[in-house]
Amino acid sequence: MAEAGLWTGTELLLWDLDHPKAMPQSVALPQGLTEDTRPSLIAGARTTPRTLPCTALPESVPNGTIPSLTQTNPLTVTHGEEVAMAGFIALNPKFDGILCLPGAQSTLWAHVSAEEIVSMRRFLTGAMVSSALDMGLTLTDEDAFKEALSDTMSRPENAAMRLASAQAEMFQNGMSKAEAASLASAALIGAELAATRAYWLGQSVALIGAAQTCAPYRVALDSQFVPFIATNEAAMYRAGFQLAQDRITG
Repeated sequence: MAEAGLWTGTELLLWDLDHPKAMPQSVALPQGLTEDTRPSLIAGARTTPRTLPCTALPESVPNGTIPSLTQTNPLTVTHGEEVAMAGFIALNPKFDGILCLPGAQSTLWAHVSAEEIVSMRRFLTGAMVSSALDMGLTLTDEDAFKEALSDTMSRPENAAMRLASAQAEMFQNGMSKAEAASLASAALIGAELAATRAYWLGQSVALIGAAQTCAPYRVALDSQFVPFIATNEAAMYRAGFQLAQDRITG
C-alpha cells in the first residue's frame, strides 16, 4: 500500500494513495514519530528547508522526506502545507495569485506566480482565538461577524481589545462560546486581512483548509469583494503527495 503522512507534532495524518476516495486517517503518536511509525513518504518531519522563491516541491525527494519551505523576512516556515500548495498548483498550473491556508492554530498566506511560491506570511489567528475562548475559528451570525471584521480592518490596533470584549461578553453577559468565538475570529481575521491587504487586493485567492476553519475566511473575503475559490483540502494534499511519490529517491 502506498501511504503518505503529514506529521503535525502530535498526530500522523495518513493518506492511502492507492484509493483516490479514501479520506486521511488520524493516528495519535504520543511518543512522537519513530522509524516504525514513519511512512515511506512524509511531510512535516524535521529536514533542511528550501528557501523561497521556489517550487512547492523539489525535483527529488530524498528518502521520502518532503522538505519544508522557508523565507527569512519575515521568518516563515511551512509545516506540511507545501504539499497542499503543490497539489493545488499541479491541478491549477495557470493560477497566479494567493493561496490562503487556514488551520486550527495558524493561517498561512502564500503568493504563487509561474508555478512558484514567491513569498509567505503566517498568522497565529486560530491559536489566539483558542487560547482566549477555548474554541477555534468559528462563524455564527454573519452580520455581526462582518461588522466586527470591518471595524477591525479599519482599526487593526483594536484587535486585542475586541478579543477581550468577546471574552467578557461570554463571561459577563451570557453570550454563547460559539458567538464569542465568532466575534473573536472576525476581529483577528480583520487584523489579518489588514496586514495582508497587499497580498489579496486585486488578486484571486484560493482557500485550502477544513470547512469549519475556512468558513470565516469565506465570509471575510466575500465582504471585501475578493474573488476566491474554495478547494477540498484532502484532495489538495493527496494530489501533492502523489506528485512527491514519483520523485522519491534514495
